[in-house]
Amino acid sequence: MFPFSQSITPAAKNHVQAQIAFFNDLSRSLFQTAQQVNELTLQVAQSMLEDGAQTSQAVITADKPTEVFSVTASRAQPTAEKLRAYQQQLSRIAAESQTKLVKVAGEHAEETARAARELTDEVTRVTSEETEKTMRRQQDTMRQLANPLDSMMDSAQRQARAAMGNGHDAADHVAQAAAHTAQAAQAASRQPGRREGQTS
Repeated sequence: MFPFSQSITPAAKNHVQAQIAFFNDLSRSLFQTAQQVNELTLQVAQSMLEDGAQTSQAVITADKPTEVFSVTASRAQPTAEKLRAYQQQLSRIAAESQTKLVKVAGEHAEETARAARELTDEVTRVTSEETEKTMRRQQDTMRQLANPLDSMMDSAQRQARAAMGNGHDAADHVAQAAAHTAQAAQAASRQPGRREGQTS
């Protein structure tokens, strides 16, 4: 992995702030929806309890069994209407909540996308810079490793040249000695002929 700096960059800060703002607004909308549902449920529950208490009191105070049936029948219709109204209000709250969530997402989509693009660009730039630094360090290390080899090669070449030079010098000396010997031999071979010519 690349050794990224520990400081928070402006692009990362903007990205985090955009995400936090989005989640804050989203949480606020969901909380308001939950609050509306709770308030509606409490109102319906309180109304149903009051109706139940009134129905129970009417049943207890009824003198005839037919009055009990008429009391319970008369309370059934308002209860059903309250339940239907409760369902309609729940549907309305759900639709409003969905509209709010879409609005929040729309308000934050552009900013969040821009911040994400900036962060991606910065990460790409930093990654490429770190890759280049790593490649340079590797090349420097390879050069440092190659330098001792180069110096060893240079000294070996110098020694080889010196050895070859010494060999050439020795060969030159041998050749010169051979040339002197050949000249001396020629000179020696000429001298006896002169003596024969001189005697005759």
